[in-house]
Amino acid sequence: MLTIGLTGDVGAGKSTLCSVWRAMGASVFDADTVARDMWSLRSVRSCTARRWGKGFFKGEKKEVFAKIANIIFNDEREYEFASKLLHRHTIEELERMVKNSSGWVVVEIPLLFECGVPPWIDKIVFASAPTEKRVQRNAKRSWNMEEISRRESKLLPREEKIKRADYVLENLGTEDEWRAKGRALGEKFLKISKG
Repeated sequence: MLTIGLTGDVGAGKSTLCSVWRAMGASVFDADTVARDMWSLRSVRSCTARRWGKGFFKGEKKEVFAKIANIIFNDEREYEFASKLLHRHTIEELERMVKNSSGWVVVEIPLLFECGVPPWIDKIVFASAPTEKRVQRNAKRSWNMEEISRRESKLLPREEKIKRADYVLENLGTEDEWRAKGRALGEKFLKISKG
């Protein structure tokens, strides 16, 4: 089995790569989705409620996640608190999912380097894109450059992550060109996974 860790710039097109590789037969898992589910754990909620207030989780899911983002991306200590609270549970769940898979597996982990690369990751892909393209892609989330910078301020410098990656894909052209780059790299992974 071959396990690929996918990370990269905010809005570089990681989700598109995941859809391309899923169509090519990869099992694809998303750390953000798993981490989001961790907020439903009783132990996580009670620990958070002690820190952020008893009624913190009242309201619609979307509103609660907006409150979480507002707290953790505006306060270093709260960011560290949330990271420590969720990280172990998230990585353990991802490892379980990977071990129950076969063939080649892709795990999208935006904070892969920040949280420490798990030993079960075989190769790392970094998705890169110019600032203008990233702002354009994140407009649908209502994130402007200020919001992207705010989120990225918590991360390792991209140059450092690019150095540590096994493969760097640059999203410079059209979506069709990006998909073609993804398919070309996916073919390499397919060959490796088949031995």
